Amino acid sequence: MKKDFLAPLTLCASFTCQAGDYFFEPAFNANERYDSNLFMFQRPQQGNWITTLSPSLDFGLRHETGEIKSRLTWNQLLYTNQSELDIDEQLVDVDYKHKTERFLWGVESFYRNQSSLNTEADGSGLLFSQVMSKRYHLAPNAVYSVNERNTLIIDYSYDNVRYAQNRNAINLSDYDYHQISGTLNRIYSERDTLNATVSVSRYSTPVQEQIAYNHVAQLGWQHHFSEQLNANVSAGVNYSEVESTVPTTLFYGFLPNGTPFYIDPNTGFLTTQQRFRDLKNNNFGPVYQASIQKSFDQGSVSLMASQNQTPTSRGLQTHTELALASTYSISERWTAGLSTNYSSNEITGEQNNPFNRIYYSFGANVNWKWTPEINLGLSYTYRQQEFQNNSEPSIGNIVQLQFSYHPQINRQVK
Repeated sequence: MKKDFLAPLTLCASFTCQAGDYFFEPAFNANERYDSNLFMFQRPQQGNWITTLSPSLDFGLRHETGEIKSRLTWNQLLYTNQSELDIDEQLVDVDYKHKTERFLWGVESFYRNQSSLNTEADGSGLLFSQVMSKRYHLAPNAVYSVNERNTLIIDYSYDNVRYAQNRNAINLSDYDYHQISGTLNRIYSERDTLNATVSVSRYSTPVQEQIAYNHVAQLGWQHHFSEQLNANVSAGVNYSEVESTVPTTLFYGFLPNGTPFYIDPNTGFLTTQQRFRDLKNNNFGPVYQASIQKSFDQGSVSLMASQNQTPTSRGLQTHTELALASTYSISERWTAGLSTNYSSNEITGEQNNPFNRIYYSFGANVNWKWTPEINLGLSYTYRQQEFQNNSEPSIGNIVQLQFSYHPQINRQVK
């Protein structure tokens, strides 16, 4: 018998030895939205009506000491004003957890075949074109209770991202990302928990032949003022080592025959040959995160601020964010929410980098639980993005109507 089959057979054997709760839960989601500036251009803005149909299926097994669950989702997106953008997306999630008296371990994994319009809005913010990307994610983790007060957590994650070949995807590049971290949590008192975290990550991309290592150490504190009010604070330092081959010319446009051409920022001359130079850069930078949450009888409100440094194909990026969110239960069937966000992205050590930008957003939503199986939602989002070298911001508005259907199906117990 091949070794490749031993792990799944062992897993299946562990399930068959004890009673389990099998579940099978289909669902259907659909939304109609209008986006006034699909690609977040300054000019011309490009509005679209977009229909999304998303059937999905959740299935798996739960038992006394763990569970395995999976989800299959198919998204079909139809663009009323630009049918050439119509696409199908596939999403697959498989997670496993197993616990004993003092030990909990598991594996999270997923596969995504999605458009950059749906994956890069909150990440890179560079929505100049639609490009399909395939992402593979694998993240095993383990939690060990040393004693009543101390808990040790070990996490590892791996991401592999590949973008489809497209001449307009100059701002998106394939990459591999590894990260491993260890966290020690200590319950200091009934209201206070302390933690210490160290992590190491490796990012590599064939574009500019870049390899980046990040080393992060943080100390954190969590305090419960009451059952309804708690706060979290963590701060530390990031040390990065980046080796790359960077361009000395900037992309400027395409010739009529499709050949890209570039501009030398030092001389202002145009050329069809992109030039590069080797660069090594080591940096120290602060990282922090602070949040406070307050819950009420009919809702909640939260405030979060953070700063971290992550490697990208354009260099080490410092991301700073401030976010405020609130929810309110109008009745048993009606809920509403508000959210606002500010973030800045700056290529570390390069004050005049063309990708340095600021992003603002504001959103409001209302949801109605029509029946136990059907939910309806209406939302509005305002977006604004400002690149450092451009005086005029990019502005977009999104209005969306959401429909969700989750039929109630009886589970089978073995």
